[in-house]
Amino acid sequence: MHLDYPDWLRDAVPTDSTFRTKLSELRRVEAAYGDLDALYDEDELAALIDTLSYSSEDARRGRPNPSRLEITGDLRNNLASYKSAVAKYQRFRQDMESEAAHATLRRMAPDASDEPGEPPGRILSMESDLQRALRDALGDLEPGLEAVDGGGEKIVPSGRIDILARDAAGGLVVIELKAVCARREVLGQIAGYMADIEAETGARPRGLIIAPDFHPATVSGARMIDGLDLKRYAIRFAFSDMRRDAAGPGDPGCASIARAPPETQEAPAGAEASEFRRAPGAALTSAAG
Repeated sequence: MHLDYPDWLRDAVPTDSTFRTKLSELRRVEAAYGDLDALYDEDELAALIDTLSYSSEDARRGRPNPSRLEITGDLRNNLASYKSAVAKYQRFRQDMESEAAHATLRRMAPDASDEPGEPPGRILSMESDLQRALRDALGDLEPGLEAVDGGGEKIVPSGRIDILARDAAGGLVVIELKAVCARREVLGQIAGYMADIEAETGARPRGLIIAPDFHPATVSGARMIDGLDLKRYAIRFAFSDMRRDAAGPGDPGCASIARAPPETQEAPAGAEASEFRRAPGAALTSAAG
């Protein structure tokens, strides 16, 4: 169990009594099943949560305890409470990963107090920022790819599609963006979007998930969804020595940064497909997941 979890849990539950109960239950689960962080890294605790599931139908049929925990009293209610404790730890780990990714991306940003004017580059701290950057470079991701959603997320019964595009052959492409590692839950998300578009148009679209990394379960599961591809993006820095390279008198300074044309940078070794066009100070490259 992560050392920061008790502090997170204290803020997540309403009373001290609930805090003590959930922490005690989680410790019992860890004693029975082993290190929770190792289990999370395997499948985000999905198998463990499944083991702790016990329905009213299971209770009605008198099915045995499916878990390793010794339970006295009402089996269904007790397992539901342990399952809730594990689900909270799952959410804690997901929150940690999200915050770590956002903190890394925020470090790309210049200090706005250093100089007035427009900062040299985008601050890719949220998926919305990534979405704006990608919309400017769909043709680099795939030649002929163009957004057809009017510049905003398309609402469908399953939710909001980050970008709906059309490829060079005229087919629709559903694009889902992630600012953090893409876990397997994203497969159900994009499959729902693809089904909604097929129901609306009568034609099956392709799917494309773009993320900085992919959980192995996501990569394996993606193979079972026809027309779905995974692309990995990378953020890179570009530096110049201002003391050595500074221009002479009359240099427009920050104003020139805002007008400078975008640059590109080669993808890292082993990368495939195309590059995203980058704002000065950061580069996005795509690679098959």
